[in-house]
Amino acid sequence: MKSCGTCGLCCKLMAIPALEKPRHSWCPKYVMRTGCGIYADRPAACREFLCLYMLAPELDDAWRPDRARFMIWTGQEDRRLIVEVDPAMPAAWRREPYYSQLKAWSDRNRPEPMEITIRIGSQVIVLFPEAEVDLGQEQALPIESGYTLEAGGYRPYARYVAG
Repeated sequence: MKSCGTCGLCCKLMAIPALEKPRHSWCPKYVMRTGCGIYADRPAACREFLCLYMLAPELDDAWRPDRARFMIWTGQEDRRLIVEVDPAMPAAWRREPYYSQLKAWSDRNRPEPMEITIRIGSQVIVLFPEAEVDLGQEQALPIESGYTLEAGGYRPYARYVAG
């Protein structure tokens, strides 16, 4: 059985409104090399957050967020895998074995296709096996992605869409 242990990368990367903690700053309740200082009484947002490393037995210790320098989660939709990268290590997701595996997961021909979204600070990238589509700054709009037929071939695309 996996445990968070001293990891706490979610305590840095995620916003915690109940504690007035913005994204990308350490939670004042996190104790370095120890873990959450209020674990038993942590806010609902912390209790409800599900780190994919914890849920996926096939992800070994190399994928532990404090080692990988990013965390993976599915957000509210199960079809989107969000890779939340520590802005202090923006290229962490491009290292192996991560990059190859993320590319493989991005294959839309899989039985349960996933949209892979890389978030580095406020930058958003949608990953495909053959391309990376940089959407620039994160927007409060849904993302649409897939393939479009152009010049006799399929080309990946991703864009923000208004309501």
